[in-house]
Amino acid sequence: MKWIMALLILTGMLSICSCQSGPEAETEEKPDKAPVEEADSEGGNKKAESVRSQVRIEEIDFTRISGQEIQITWSDRNGSCVEEYEIKRRKSGETGWETIAVQDSGGNGQETGFSYTDVLEDSAFRQYEYRVDVKVKEDEMYEAVEGKPVLASNILICIDPGHYEGKNALDPEGTAYTEGDFTLELALELRKILKETYGITACLTRESGTVNIGGYENDILDGAHIHLRGEYARGSDLFLSLHTNANLEGANGYGTISQPIQIMKPVIIANTIACDSSLAIHVGNRMGSRLAEAGARMEIAVPGKFREVSGKNEMIPWTDAFNDSLEQAGTICYRTDGNGDYYGVLRGAANVGVPGMIIEHGFHTVPRMRELAAQGTLKEQWAFADAQGIAEGFGLEKGMEE
Repeated sequence: MKWIMALLILTGMLSICSCQSGPEAETEEKPDKAPVEEADSEGGNKKAESVRSQVRIEEIDFTRISGQEIQITWSDRNGSCVEEYEIKRRKSGETGWETIAVQDSGGNGQETGFSYTDVLEDSAFRQYEYRVDVKVKEDEMYEAVEGKPVLASNILICIDPGHYEGKNALDPEGTAYTEGDFTLELALELRKILKETYGITACLTRESGTVNIGGYENDILDGAHIHLRGEYARGSDLFLSLHTNANLEGANGYGTISQPIQIMKPVIIANTIACDSSLAIHVGNRMGSRLAEAGARMEIAVPGKFREVSGKNEMIPWTDAFNDSLEQAGTICYRTDGNGDYYGVLRGAANVGVPGMIIEHGFHTVPRMRELAAQGTLKEQWAFADAQGIAEGFGLEKGMEE
């Protein structure tokens, strides 16, 4: 009787998802299905409950393959105790789950990667929660527990961290700042939040200090082939080029890089396709408003420094006077010339049919902004505001904590 109880206790000590058996374990007897009776402290008998190892899929990820395909991937180190995987899905915000596929485990007990591609009926923007549940082989030994969910969508954002390493460097007596360095930090943080919090896939035009597209890099790329940065967004749903702003020499009677916080405002410049897209305008409005709120919260801007627009008819053309104004709020605007979009990155996105926007988050000519950038606070706050605005623009829910 004692050896049976010792075996039951040992079985219960197995960690969650641990169900691999070693050579010695294979020769051991399995726990009886019936509970074992033992004497209690008062001389009576009680039933000792069997403790089963819990099996759960913890590691699950997603990739947006196309507008109609979302691939779910997971790994299972202990597939020997799993018979089947059930792939389940539900719309974000709903309670009920539906099983969309059942997949055989293979039963090899190795750490193997599994995948399933959910083919959607069309390319309308969707956000789902997915999870993978298991059907175990031996119910008396293992307990199947609901898998850990992941939030996913069929949305793809192309993020362009403006410029490149070392570009637009300021080295004043106060805090030094480089726009090309900061925009990469911001983009990487934004990509992380978009995926983990909202289930949005983002690709970047660069992931290091160097930008290299079409065989051109850095100053050569930006000097004569900058449209390639926008064309990199081919197949995306939205192109966003991240920047921080500057002003004319000695604007408003202040030192060029000693501007007051009154100048701080989000300025969003939309390409010709975005100007005609209600979705892009909505995203731009929400990003601008969230950035303005973040600026006021960090006390680097006065409150209410962004004006939302209902459409192209309410947009204004970008000018130096508007950009440098201490009184005017930020907004979505446009800038064109005789050939269409003035800015090459926006022209490139338009060339491949993608709505695109330059996001001038705020002015690096404000000393306090540079201080917060050096501390890391600015990157975190602006990335959060950007992600929140993007998600609101697409009508997405925030992922739920377990």
